[in-house]
Amino acid sequence: MINCLTEFVATNETTNVTVPTQSAPLLLMSVFGWIIIHQNLGNTLDWQLPWVDYKAGFGSIDGNFWLGLDRMHLLTSSQAYQLRVEMQQTSTSKWYSAEYWTFKIGDELNDKYRLEVSGYSGDAGDSLQYDVTATMMMMTTDVIFRVK
Repeated sequence: MINCLTEFVATNETTNVTVPTQSAPLLLMSVFGWIIIHQNLGNTLDWQLPWVDYKAGFGSIDGNFWLGLDRMHLLTSSQAYQLRVEMQQTSTSKWYSAEYWTFKIGDELNDKYRLEVSGYSGDAGDSLQYDVTATMMMMTTDVIFRVK
């Protein structure tokens, strides 16, 4: 990827990440030390998948990829993590980013994988903050539930 503002080229590196309670390290992709938990490179993957796939993860670390809610919960409950979201505007090819100083995914049973973020900075807009009194819906091809 090329950032139009600073003209740097990012390179993907493979890295082993230890997930608590997992027997072997996961081979994941990293860019400048950021672990890739989701990557959508285009139209080559059908993202309309059942709940079990979003829990467990799917795709390929060198292509379209979703780490999985279970693994994200285990990682973010074991130590503090930050979140960086990068996206490219199709019409201009410009890159935008959003960073959050805290990032955590709750467990399935008690929190229904509730996303917790705070400390936004960036130029992509703060789309992950929401009114904590609002009810949010999570939906896959086979499951719909409300998170409050």
